[in-house]
Amino acid sequence: MIRLATLPDAAAIAALYTDLTHEMATLAPTVIRPLNAPKTGYFRDYITDDASGVWVATHADTIVGFALAVTATTGVEAEAVPHRFAYLIDIYLTPAARRQGLGHQLLVAVDAWRQANDLAFLQLNVLAANTAARQFYAAQGFTETTLTLMR
Repeated sequence: MIRLATLPDAAAIAALYTDLTHEMATLAPTVIRPLNAPKTGYFRDYITDDASGVWVATHADTIVGFALAVTATTGVEAEAVPHRFAYLIDIYLTPAARRQGLGHQLLVAVDAWRQANDLAFLQLNVLAANTAARQFYAAQGFTETTLTLMR
């Protein structure tokens, strides 16, 4: 089941976020550092912020995943086309909860929020080494629009 997060969910979401940082650090150790302690306050702030949305995926009354999106704006620079858009900061499911349609359902909830807030599009970043996530996003209709390179 997918639902909006509430303040009591913040600790469980923060624990999952800690797991996410460990997975990302494995994929990109020169860019991502794994957290050793949950950032519960970070998620409490987003849960209560009107310009963001936090959703949880549950199974048997246990939170097994989350998505966090915020309202963002392009067009600050004169050469940029102005847009208000939804930026998906994070989406995560425990390994046991993957490939069951919950990721798709989280994205549907985020996109419904985007549309309800009249935001032009949904944008996200993904680690290049995260091939499973890249395949998932491609299957959900996302296309690559920018590329960040490092040396």
